[in-house]
Amino acid sequence: MTQPLWSVPAKENGSVQSSSSAQSPKLTLPLLRVLGQAAGNYIVAEGPDGLYVIDQHAAHERIMYEKLLAEKATRGIQVQGMLEPYSFEVTAAADEMLKAEAGRLQDFGFTIEAFGERTYLVRAVPSVLKDGDWLPALREILDSPRGKTTDVEDDIIKSLACHSAVRAGKILTDDEMRD
Repeated sequence: MTQPLWSVPAKENGSVQSSSSAQSPKLTLPLLRVLGQAAGNYIVAEGPDGLYVIDQHAAHERIMYEKLLAEKATRGIQVQGMLEPYSFEVTAAADEMLKAEAGRLQDFGFTIEAFGERTYLVRAVPSVLKDGDWLPALREILDSPRGKTTDVEDDIIKSLACHSAVRAGKILTDDEMRD
C-alpha cells in the first residue's frame, strides 16, 4: 500500500485572495434576453442598451472562477472520487512541484499519491472537473513556472475554472445560455 504525500485535511477552510478580482471592478449586467448563439462561440443577447455579444467560454470561466473562490473560502472545494485510480508520470520539474504543493492540491480536491519514481495515482479530482479535462488542468498546474510573486492558489483556481468551463464551439441549449 502506498502512502499519500501529505496528511492535510481534505477540506481545510481558508480565504483566497484573488489578485484579478481585486484589480477589476465588479460589473453588473442588466437583465438580458438571450437571442441565440453565433458561430458556436458567442451568446447573443438583447439588453436595454442594445445587443450584447458574450464569449461563452470566457463568461463561463469567470463564473466558475468566482464559484471556486466562494467554495474555497466557505466549505472547501467539492471532490469527486474516481472509480479506479488513474496512473500518470511527471517530469522532474513537475515532480518537485507536486511534492512542494501537495497540500494545496489536496485543498483543491486532488487526492494524489506516489506510485513509484515520478509516477502518481490520482484517486479524486475537484468535482467541477468530473466531466471536464482534469488531467490537462493538473498538468498545467504542475508545469506552471513559479516565482516568488506567484500566487499559487490563484493559479490553481484559474486553471480549474478554465478547464471546467464550456468550450468554444460547443452548441448550447437555450437553458445553458441563460444559466
